[in-house]
Amino acid sequence: MSDDALPQAEGQTSPEARQQTASKPGQETSSSPSPAPGGRGRRGWSRRRTLLVGGAAVLFALGIVAAVVVGRTAATHQPQAAVVAYLDAVQQGDVEQAMSLDGTEVGDDDVLLTNDAYAGATDGVTGWRVTGSRVEGDSAAVFAVVQQGGEAGAVYDQQFTLEKDGTDLLFFDRWTLTPVELGTLTVQVGAPDAAVVTAAGVEVPHAGAEGDTVELRAFPGSYPATLDGAGAYEADDVVGIATGASSTGSPATLVASLTDSGQAAARAAVDGWLAACVASPDLAPAGCSFQIVNEPTGYTLSEQKWTLETAPVYEVGEWSSQGWRVDATTEGSATFTSSLSDGAGGTGTFNSVGAVRVPIQGVISDVTAEGATFTSTLLQY
Repeated sequence: MSDDALPQAEGQTSPEARQQTASKPGQETSSSPSPAPGGRGRRGWSRRRTLLVGGAAVLFALGIVAAVVVGRTAATHQPQAAVVAYLDAVQQGDVEQAMSLDGTEVGDDDVLLTNDAYAGATDGVTGWRVTGSRVEGDSAAVFAVVQQGGEAGAVYDQQFTLEKDGTDLLFFDRWTLTPVELGTLTVQVGAPDAAVVTAAGVEVPHAGAEGDTVELRAFPGSYPATLDGAGAYEADDVVGIATGASSTGSPATLVASLTDSGQAAARAAVDGWLAACVASPDLAPAGCSFQIVNEPTGYTLSEQKWTLETAPVYEVGEWSSQGWRVDATTEGSATFTSSLSDGAGGTGTFNSVGAVRVPIQGVISDVTAEGATFTSTLLQY
């Protein structure tokens, strides 16, 4: 019996028979298992559920982002936000940025309103705190407390005014600072106009200032001030303080005193003035402190001569409003002699009756490399 005639068990089929049974004529056969009934429907539902859950998560995330964006936008469009940006710029020393935020216009005399000048100051704004705000229509006021120079420095209140300037994204008001009122650094100068005065390393124009007082707009801080008199006079370095507009700082007062060379030039000027007065042939020398009162009438004078009998003693003192004061501690004296004629051949002499007082009082208004300038302040008598 061959293998072809091997008997088959009842109910069994050969592999070929099984294959034929699973495949109808004209259909391809596959060894892959067929999906169970209903399997395709469950997979579709799972995919839809995943899409729904994912979509909800995306919408939730977008909602969070939108809420954050709206919150931040609303916060940056509060009036306080503009004040915070302004004060932060000042605290960082960027005063030019601060002025760009509030629209402060800078003039030629505003020599301290630069970043370079503010870098030369100390004890600037070191802290601040917004304490409140008030909105009334298109205007707003923001109130802050400003700390200057650390815990030991000045603390002052400052108010900021803002105006509404349109909207962003249709809903958020845009607020703009109006120019902030700045504090003032006062520099008092007791010196000639030619003196070079600086504050925080910046030259301060003071020539012609009323009362020798210069007031400069300045941000809060301590400003070192110096005076240079080219070796003829000098002043101790001082510090002036500027605070907020609502508070009073302290001035930088520079009063020049003459150096040894300046004193020598001043005394040379006084002595030269006196010598010129004595050398004058006039009964009343112009600009001098002595004269002959009773001039003879009807006579012609000749050979007029003043003679200084006793030189006055004087001191060159401190700077006053017009210059360094010169005052005599002891008056001098002088005599006058002359010849006269009456035109008819008659001759004689005309002399002072005794000695004439020679006082000295005046000011040294300037001292330069060419010398000093002395002006008598005594009226002739």
